[in-house]
Amino acid sequence: MRLLPPLRCHLLLLTLAICCLVMLGCGDRAPDLSKPNADTQALAGTWLLEARITEDGEAPATDRVMRLALSPRGTFQAYYRGDTTQQWVRAGEGGYSYSQPVLTLYWDNGATVTLLVSQLGPDRIRVHHGLNLVPLKDQDPDEIFVRQKMDKGPTQGAS
Repeated sequence: MRLLPPLRCHLLLLTLAICCLVMLGCGDRAPDLSKPNADTQALAGTWLLEARITEDGEAPATDRVMRLALSPRGTFQAYYRGDTTQQWVRAGEGGYSYSQPVLTLYWDNGATVTLLVSQLGPDRIRVHHGLNLVPLKDQDPDEIFVRQKMDKGPTQGAS
């Protein structure tokens, strides 16, 4: 058996250690839903796509409309409709994590989507899809979502 010179052996071990660290650090992990953070709770609520950003400003979203329900526990449900005349269709669900400004959606089907969120007010956010490898002309426009107000449900009177 031929022994490797010490320098080659050290380089080989260093290369293997770096590969292991990269593999461990780069895997997508679902969020720990047992400990929601303050950012996650601040974004909790039902958000409706209101507008898309165009060269001229905001254009009302009339097609490919999405409703996103984010729970304080770090789970979400997404709904979709082709245009405002259609009924809502369930698009999927999963877990999410939010650490300003990054919102990561971990869909149950295995997909992971990372979005950049800018808070425009307590009930209004701007979402950037972050497709940096796609040419600018082919990127989805930024979108404006508004938090839906929850109507109080019926109360039960004295029986």
